[in-house]
Amino acid sequence: MIGRGARGTTGVASIVMLLAIAGCGTTDKASRETLPPIRTTTAVTTTTSSTVPAGQRFYVIQSGDTLGTIATGFGVTVQSIVDINGLANPDDIQAGQTIEIPSGLTVVAEIPAPATTVG
Repeated sequence: MIGRGARGTTGVASIVMLLAIAGCGTTDKASRETLPPIRTTTAVTTTTSSTVPAGQRFYVIQSGDTLGTIATGFGVTVQSIVDINGLANPDDIQAGQTIEIPSGLTVVAEIPAPATTVG
């Protein structure tokens, strides 16, 4: 009888423990709701292009730009940018300002005569 009582107590304790574990966390409505799926984002890079007439290019000055870096980037001289935009002071440019970039071609009125040497 002692053995049977011990087994009976162990069985009851096991059932109580099982019910406690099964009921853990499910006592309120919110704990039974499913979570929404995790949303991830992916960085997207977009580029735009436009058609500009030959010989006519524009650039929007960015913070930290200088006419020197802009000229180097487009393969033109600082002076050509100053001239085409009528800039009084090449150091007085602002971020967000749009400037015209020369085409990089030099137009001359006439071709200079070749140098001659007398020998």
